[in-house]
Amino acid sequence: MATELRFEDLIGKTVHNSYGRPIGRIEDAEIKPEGDDYLVTHFLLGPLDRLHRVKAFLGELPTFRALSIGHQRDLRPLPWDWFDLSDPERPVLGQRGEGGGKGRNEKE
Repeated sequence: MATELRFEDLIGKTVHNSYGRPIGRIEDAEIKPEGDDYLVTHFLLGPLDRLHRVKAFLGELPTFRALSIGHQRDLRPLPWDWFDLSDPERPVLGQRGEGGGKGRNEKE
């Protein structure tokens, strides 16, 4: 049975590895259109620490970029089917290829 998840409910969630350690936060996604819906192809994981995220935000502002304050966002794209989303409040990254793939991730 396919389960629909809203992407906006996953943004900012801490992702854990299969051993329970936090490894990053869902920052964004790569999507492709499919009919009237959009399918998530990859989740983009960002760092856990807030300081790194603040510096990345400052690096996107033109004034701070001109002053060389901040740095670029460090996002890792990972295929959506590597994630176990059976509990959307606690996404888990399975081992490579094992994935959870327990749900169809759609953005409405």
